[in-house]
Amino acid sequence: MTQITESGEHDGARYEIETDSEDNVLYLRFSGSLTADEMQVAAEETVAAAERLDDGFGIINDISTFTPPSPDAAEPIKEAQVELKRMGVGDVVRVVADETSAVTENAFQRRSRQAGYTGKTASSRAEAERKLDV
Repeated sequence: MTQITESGEHDGARYEIETDSEDNVLYLRFSGSLTADEMQVAAEETVAAAERLDDGFGIINDISTFTPPSPDAAEPIKEAQVELKRMGVGDVVRVVADETSAVTENAFQRRSRQAGYTGKTASSRAEAERKLDV
């Protein structure tokens, strides 16, 4: 798992990446506002983590406390989504909260559709795991 505990520019910005090879699931959690450089590193680490999983892997992406990224920071997200699709991603579930920005949620959905897949939403990690049958 990788985590930024403090962003050089934004308090509370962090990401976590975790793989579960037994259930073939990639867990992502983004919070705060990551810089473009931080997003690039997170995207690269996400793809590297997915390489340890089998074709058809699921993703649970918790964006419930993520702030909409700048256009520069959003580009690595788009590139990673395209690569994950190429790698054979299966179902994707995004964890959102009532406070999650509609801009953030819609941007992730739009980019994933452009990459060739769609995502479901859930209000908690437990609900997301149920949607993936984990």
